[in-house]
Amino acid sequence: MVGREAGPGPQGDGMTHDLAGTADLFAALASEHSLLDRIGTSPDGLSERYLYSRKMDYRYAFGRWWGPADPSTSDVWVLLNPATGDTELRRRPTLDRCLARSRADGQTGVIIVNLFAHRDTNPRAMQAAADPVGPSNDDALRALTRAGARTVAAWGSGGSLHDRSTKVAALLDHPLCLGTTRPGQPRHPLYVPGGTPLVPWTAP
Repeated sequence: MVGREAGPGPQGDGMTHDLAGTADLFAALASEHSLLDRIGTSPDGLSERYLYSRKMDYRYAFGRWWGPADPSTSDVWVLLNPATGDTELRRRPTLDRCLARSRADGQTGVIIVNLFAHRDTNPRAMQAAADPVGPSNDDALRALTRAGARTVAAWGSGGSLHDRSTKVAALLDHPLCLGTTRPGQPRHPLYVPGGTPLVPWTAP
């Protein structure tokens, strides 16, 4: 396993956090795929966990908890691809919307995974990447969505790229969504009202 690190965001300052609930699952994925397993703290003092590739060009999972860091009481949100706001310490509106919804619904945290693990704020750059999915992404999607309280598919219209949403559907455990676009892709949380009900999602 690549060494575990701790600190604000994924930077590292030597702090430790009570993340025993996620330790085995995140650590197992890190060990199997030789990933960076990083522990951090959000700007408002909440526990966080990250799984990156060695070069940090892929992020396979991110978690934040306001209660016990237990996957079985955490929502797993499946989004399109990670940007770079985690290491740049910028505001992350999509994350804010996911956090608010899961917290209001009584979960203890969120785990964010993605159809494409390639880190980029520019969707066109992500689409042009040689391997936008990432070699360890399917295993992370399968393991984390099976462990979570609920799986919320929420990647928006970009899921049709490389027919990725259809391929990922088989990996997800009873996915829910916030409604669908006309082509059947699950809607993105930024583009629906906050109280939109969750409904089952199946691949179009």
